[in-house]
Amino acid sequence: MDADPTADMQRKAADIQRLAVEAQGEAVSEDGSVRVVTGAAGDLRELDLRLSAFQLSGVELGEAIVETIRAAEHKVQAELSAEMGRIMGLPVSENVFGGGLPRVDPETEA
Repeated sequence: MDADPTADMQRKAADIQRLAVEAQGEAVSEDGSVRVVTGAAGDLRELDLRLSAFQLSGVELGEAIVETIRAAEHKVQAELSAEMGRIMGLPVSENVFGGGLPRVDPETEA
């Protein structure tokens, strides 16, 4: 630990800020037709659709995209939380960031 606790905290904050900007999560749908990369803020950085994705109905493709985005967001949040915990020396819950796409219940949405 640094002799100056303020400098140490500033360094840790800068490390966490850098991680939050650079962190990304990647996920592939169960059937491999959709691959996404998201940032820690829930931003969609990449969306790749394989030829097999175009065999799906519009609803199926939409569901596959949303589910894959959620998986990537979960992955990046878990990884960022683990890194924050390592930097701070404290356990950090993997859902501390929340955010992402809200769940939509297809039964109630018309």
